[in-house]
Amino acid sequence: MSLIAIVKPDSAGSKEVVRPSPPLAVHLALAGCCAVLLAVCVILPPRGAMSTGLPLLEATVLLLAPLLIVPAYFHERKSWERRDAALMLPWTLVIAALVTQVAPTTVAHAFPLRDMLWRKLDEHLWINIPAIMTFTGNHPLLLSVLTFSYYWMLHPLLLSAIFLPACTGKRHASQQFVLANAFAFVLAIPFMLLLPAIGPWTAWHFAPNPLQLACESSIHSLRLGGISSGDSFGGVICFPSFHVFWAVISAHALRQFRLLRYPAILVAGFITLSTMSTGWHYGVDVIAGLVLAWVCTGLADVILRTENSAAKSVLLGQMPETKVAGLDCP
Repeated sequence: MSLIAIVKPDSAGSKEVVRPSPPLAVHLALAGCCAVLLAVCVILPPRGAMSTGLPLLEATVLLLAPLLIVPAYFHERKSWERRDAALMLPWTLVIAALVTQVAPTTVAHAFPLRDMLWRKLDEHLWINIPAIMTFTGNHPLLLSVLTFSYYWMLHPLLLSAIFLPACTGKRHASQQFVLANAFAFVLAIPFMLLLPAIGPWTAWHFAPNPLQLACESSIHSLRLGGISSGDSFGGVICFPSFHVFWAVISAHALRQFRLLRYPAILVAGFITLSTMSTGWHYGVDVIAGLVLAWVCTGLADVILRTENSAAKSVLLGQMPETKVAGLDCP
């Protein structure tokens, strides 16, 4: 459903345009997810850890006002599809700020590392990370493409999925993308907290590269109870693979752009394969990332369908003589 405008005839026969409000279910769902993430930031971190997160949260609050100018402009122009799409940018900023603190907070709790468990599960699934790395190493072109994809292609793909739908009025794609991210981190918290792991090089006993060594060092320091402002949330999450999750949902968000649809799918495929060929993730991490993308996209669709059904029922029930322009649903 695409709710663009409501045209209501008055007693004199002229038409009055009634402005639809922003989608309540979407914003309530995002607010609920952010409340959970904020609670984790406040309740779970070790003593003094929030001191490193407060400057980030303060900067987020300051940046919210400029980001709200765009949806306010579209609201005044009566471009409500663009308004609702642009409203996802402030939510993206808030979620990113919270997640940056949540991930190292969960790793700071020294639950037993599960690297050997993930290796055993990989073996049961006939997935051998060193064998995958050896195969790609014997094909230099494939190795170069996959390595480049892992280290350099995710960020452009992710930023495109954040900004293009939001800035071009693709309301459904933008809301679905942000909702999926919010749900993903809420659902991933128990796994990050209770099932931590370092990376395949620890269980499969192959030599890590310098970045992997730095990541391992960061995880060990976090497990001693300290959180540094320099800790990267992306580098401390092994299960599930958010490289895979972001690649999949970013390609999904860009499917409405005809020229980007198939390149985005191709890049997402390379990124997914690269998580194992570069030795950064177990096979079960990849599978979990794919399942998480599927589940969270489905949850986002449930919220969007609920919002659309409620809006249609209210509008058509309370204003039977109202013409709803742009309401394209059965």
